[in-house]
Amino acid sequence: MFSRITMSWRALPSFALVSRNHRLARYPSSGRAFATTPARRNSSEDSNSVKEGLAAFKAFGRPFAKVFLGAIFTYQVIYWTWLKLEMDEAKLEKNKEIAALEKKARDLASAQK
Repeated sequence: MFSRITMSWRALPSFALVSRNHRLARYPSSGRAFATTPARRNSSEDSNSVKEGLAAFKAFGRPFAKVFLGAIFTYQVIYWTWLKLEMDEAKLEKNKEIAALEKKARDLASAQK
């Protein structure tokens, strides 16, 4: 009874034997059941398709770099301008506070005399 329910391990496909590490058994039909990367069938076809794909974007490299560097420069100019304005505002507030304290100190000194 028990033998009819169970199967022989030879009847199972190669990728079913590795159930715990399913990531390694991703490519069963290539004969590389434990490979972590796919097999390269024809590297010249792959490299040609990659070159064709890169060629489509090659024309956009220089404009992209110009826009990217322009954006970084613009951000830096705005950042340093904002920082300068914040520092000027803080300095103005401190000077007002110092002037108010000096006036209070003079008033107290004159009241004691």
